[in-house]
Amino acid sequence: MRKITVLLIFRVSLCWGQTITDTIQFMHYNLLNYRNITNYCTSSNNSPTDKDDYMKTIVGYLMPDVITVNEMVGDGGTGANRLLTNALNQDGRNFYKQANYSANSSLSNMLYYNKNKFRLLQQFKIDRALNKTQLVRQIDVYTLYYLDNSELELGDTNYLTIYVAHLKAGNTSSDVSERARATESIMDYHSINYKSNHSYIISGDFNTYTSNEQGFINLVGDPNTSIRFKDPIKKSGSWNNNSSFASIHTQSTRVSSSCHSGGGLDDRFDFVLCGQEIISNERGYGYVSGSYEALGNDGRHFNANLNSGSNSSVPVDVLDALYRMSDHLPVSMQLKVNRTTAHSVNLVKDNYLIMNNPVRDLLTWRMQLPMTGYLSILDIHGKCVVQEKIEPTNYWNYINLSTISKGLYTITVSSEGHQIIRKKLVKL
Repeated sequence: MRKITVLLIFRVSLCWGQTITDTIQFMHYNLLNYRNITNYCTSSNNSPTDKDDYMKTIVGYLMPDVITVNEMVGDGGTGANRLLTNALNQDGRNFYKQANYSANSSLSNMLYYNKNKFRLLQQFKIDRALNKTQLVRQIDVYTLYYLDNSELELGDTNYLTIYVAHLKAGNTSSDVSERARATESIMDYHSINYKSNHSYIISGDFNTYTSNEQGFINLVGDPNTSIRFKDPIKKSGSWNNNSSFASIHTQSTRVSSSCHSGGGLDDRFDFVLCGQEIISNERGYGYVSGSYEALGNDGRHFNANLNSGSNSSVPVDVLDALYRMSDHLPVSMQLKVNRTTAHSVNLVKDNYLIMNNPVRDLLTWRMQLPMTGYLSILDIHGKCVVQEKIEPTNYWNYINLSTISKGLYTITVSSEGHQIIRKKLVKL
């Protein structure tokens, strides 16, 4: 007698609401020539071992979920991994991951994130202006998605795209022009690649002296009001050497200079700017009012050493680490992940496979029965564009489809050389 296997196929429509509540701690920090030895930042006044300890203390105090940094040594990624291992994942912490290394200079950017809360969806770089001319420093673009299994089962999550920039230093007309050219390039890219289901941040050392500088205006005054960035604390003005802004200055931590720049706290160089959608909490990430700060700045050390006299804004060991680590202070803020979601979606389900369909950036799938084999995604010409190995587990699996074109695809599941499932997939 011939044995016949019947696959029972049906569709399930699900509709429900869910409230997600979480607080994300965000931090940006210029690390001051981390592992980059120069004639003025030497192995003695810029010791990597010492800086690892300082960073360990700072991170242990603030416990950020997302960390963006400037002035990471451009060494192919060794320095980035060292900071991850020797500073971030220390003292019982083992949840930080880093983005992929990408740099075109001796000083690079990097992003680290809490893997219990986020995954890295994709990353890009902006190293040229729209006219193809080379920028002094590249701008890195990272997209994270919030990790919540009940959301991901539906292929739905909160996307956070972060631009990390280290703009040209100096106050000459050429320096000012180069900063403007860089931020113009950012906004050109932002305009072309803007997605209405993403939230946006730009963080970095902007090296700007006033909000009237064109490089800053490009970010906050773009003609397209929907893509403009906002200063969460709304502190525009002439920041340089102005005591009116003493509480938000981020540079310098000391008066005398060596490896560190001197002059005391008198510049607002470091920023975290948010898209309007974050300020108004339109897409799941909302700025927590009052959470923005230059860590360690108590507002009473204008043109002075950070640790001069009394400064009780942070514990003594943290204050010492901030003073020694860099001539910049970290900028931190909190984001609330808080939304009620109402879902009405179709899950394609059979005896073996559950997945979200249609899909945007993230395909979420799970095999109902333990098995081995392959899940393949084919384009309309039958060419395989994605293939994933199926392991004998019952876990949810995620495939980044952001890089493939919109349209109709076919998903197949094969086991022991036999195709057992064939489905249509719509990519939105």
